Amino acid sequence: MNEDGEYMLRELQSLDPAVRADVLRVLDCVVQGLPAHWRRHRGVPQLMVFLDGPEDVRMERITLRELSGHGYLDEFSRWAGSVPVSKAREHGCAALVHGNRIHARINQIGPVGSGRRRPDTFVCVRTVHRDLRMSPSFSLKFDIEGRFFPRLVFHKWVFDTIARARQS
Repeated sequence: MNEDGEYMLRELQSLDPAVRADVLRVLDCVVQGLPAHWRRHRGVPQLMVFLDGPEDVRMERITLRELSGHGYLDEFSRWAGSVPVSKAREHGCAALVHGNRIHARINQIGPVGSGRRRPDTFVCVRTVHRDLRMSPSFSLKFDIEGRFFPRLVFHKWVFDTIARARQS
């Protein structure tokens, strides 16, 4: 297991078992559902993932316009953790999901063909749980497989870490 996997496992194991179960349900939804939302030229969209009852987890797109209701988008890193708070209060656990190149998409930095067109290399998952004061954030790395029909594929350690955290 690599450093990212070890960090993720430590963070998950430090949580109360009930909280860990909720966070793992959200992470499972991200890992299973994100490949269907990813697009080659648009990258990882902004998504809100939250518990929807005792068994279900829901994943919804959230637009930059909705995000801007929480503050200026150029200060994204300051308020991104607060966006899922209202969903977590209502549903128990929620997460804001976005790609690591979100700043380039918000600010549209550079001319056509420049760095703003570089693809995302990992997914940021900012979790919030109503029973936690400080909720963990995770970076899940992925690869793109396929030339003609590309698809997002998470690294093997992501699945292994989630499975190990579920067992502990």
